[in-house]
Amino acid sequence: MKYPTTKPIKDSIRKAIGQTSVFVIRGDSTACPVCSGADLYDSVNELSLDPFCTVCSGSYWFVGTSELPITAHVRQRTGDESDWGIAGEVVIGDCIITIDIDELSDSQIVRIKEIRVDGNKFSILRTIKRGVPERDRIRFACRQVGKE
Repeated sequence: MKYPTTKPIKDSIRKAIGQTSVFVIRGDSTACPVCSGADLYDSVNELSLDPFCTVCSGSYWFVGTSELPITAHVRQRTGDESDWGIAGEVVIGDCIITIDIDELSDSQIVRIKEIRVDGNKFSILRTIKRGVPERDRIRFACRQVGKE
């Protein structure tokens, strides 16, 4: 059986009803210029040997973030929704966010810190690549941060 190509249709629907979701992605770690220049790195605890450093306050590492606004289909949870999988019932989270598979690379997906939508912050519970015959979208099952 030959499946029809549906990616352009899904992309146009996402563009029409989607909303901007900001994906916050962790960057690379950089060392404190003061502590690294003075060789004040504690490799056991991965901290600075100077807890009073005026630049890093003893943390030694700085981790930058980047924010990527992406048009996504966002579906907020309406109640106690669940999904059935191989292992039985699986809670799907507070929010389902679906984006085009070409928006983020695999290396960016594993470094997502949070997703911001409508002033709310979400952490990712599961990442699912969807589509037939080829994967054409990524679905994130998310939980709202601060709402447990």
